[in-house]
Amino acid sequence: MGHKESLELYQSLIKELTAAFPEGSVENTETPSRASIPVQAYIQRLEEVAGNLWSWKTTGDPIIYEKEEQIQIKGVLKILDAEREGIGFSNFQRYADSGKIMNLKHSILSAESDALRKACDKFRMGWVDLAPYRKWGSNPGIGIEVNNTKTGTQSNSVKCVKCDRTLTIDEMNFLKNNNIKINFCKNDIPEQLLKNRRNK
Repeated sequence: MGHKESLELYQSLIKELTAAFPEGSVENTETPSRASIPVQAYIQRLEEVAGNLWSWKTTGDPIIYEKEEQIQIKGVLKILDAEREGIGFSNFQRYADSGKIMNLKHSILSAESDALRKACDKFRMGWVDLAPYRKWGSNPGIGIEVNNTKTGTQSNSVKCVKCDRTLTIDEMNFLKNNNIKINFCKNDIPEQLLKNRRNK
């Protein structure tokens, strides 16, 4: 495969890999800073889109940070000839009597999953879904266009003037249809504006 064909294939794969995940894929949305996509969703997307054109391998041995009680794993995600490194962490606990780490294998697997998610992030996977929950989501420099019914968010990440939450498409349409010029989410629209609308 020539360089041009390889580049076109890579760009085609990336376009599909970075598309919005199905509705409900983002977890922990009650706490925006903790909103995340489980590693299984990333793996499913990689399998669906890239098939045998992707690979993942850990590099080096797990690193145990005794004081922080954390395990670190590094790995490399490869899609065609492009590689991105991910560094993942997981917490662990020790048995009080022996001092041995509880569930060491589980902690290592958890850190590896975190590393794979971080590597996927470097390919911009999940950005369109997580942007509404991140401070960087409204930054035009990241080049994200979020405007679909799956995520229910707007490309310009319009925020409620009261609570600073990103407005959904339905909320934006409601404001537009009711000639409300100030950006309010559905929970923060002043009663007076709603009364004015009902009285018309």
